[in-house]
Amino acid sequence: MILVLASQRDPGAAALVAGWAGARLLTPADLSVPGWVLVTGPTGPDDPPGRGVADGVPFRTDEVTRVVSLLGRVDAAELSWIAAEHRSYVAAEMTAVLGHWLATLGGRCVVAPSHVSLAGPSLPTAAWADAAGLEVGDTDRPGAAVTVVGTDVFVVAGDGPPPGPAARRGLVAMAAAHGAPLLSALVVTGGGGRREALGAVLPAPVVRTAAVRDAVRRLVDGPAVGRTTGAGERVAS
Repeated sequence: MILVLASQRDPGAAALVAGWAGARLLTPADLSVPGWVLVTGPTGPDDPPGRGVADGVPFRTDEVTRVVSLLGRVDAAELSWIAAEHRSYVAAEMTAVLGHWLATLGGRCVVAPSHVSLAGPSLPTAAWADAAGLEVGDTDRPGAAVTVVGTDVFVVAGDGPPPGPAARRGLVAMAAAHGAPLLSALVVTGGGGRREALGAVLPAPVVRTAAVRDAVRRLVDGPAVGRTTGAGERVAS
């Protein structure tokens, strides 16, 4: 079973799961449904597995083969079924529980969570840019939001030009250097004669286009993502 962890307000996540055999959507709302059992400490082969709920349906942790996280943290504003005065606390507790749970899954997570984000590494923009061979850019400049999936780079939003081949290769190298084969970033027009710069790495991957969703499914289901002639040499929109 493949689990896609995302906000219930993320239409791209719902579209990703739709028609994907063996995939289920796991949202913060599922954490309010009885049926969760988290395993802590060492376990043996005879110990019962942990349990959870995804899309309202119970599952066992040992049934999970892969997890795709499209959620950096649980947003208190999303918890409309929780009393307003308790939402911030509950959101923080849900984020902590999910972080612990993802950590127990180890390599089954497509991108390992960090202590800051459920979606992967959370580094200063300068550290990401250094790995990409790009300068840090001003997010007020025109830019394009892109999603890196393995060796492919897809434009998903923005008012700026798509990144060129060198920037695409840099973004793929950046993602690989930090063990994050799925991430989204903002590439902006650079200053000082440089055409492109890294504005930011977004808190969670954006899968709002069909091309990105197809690539994510290939990343999870198969050994390779793209069929390019070189790493990152194709940009799709």
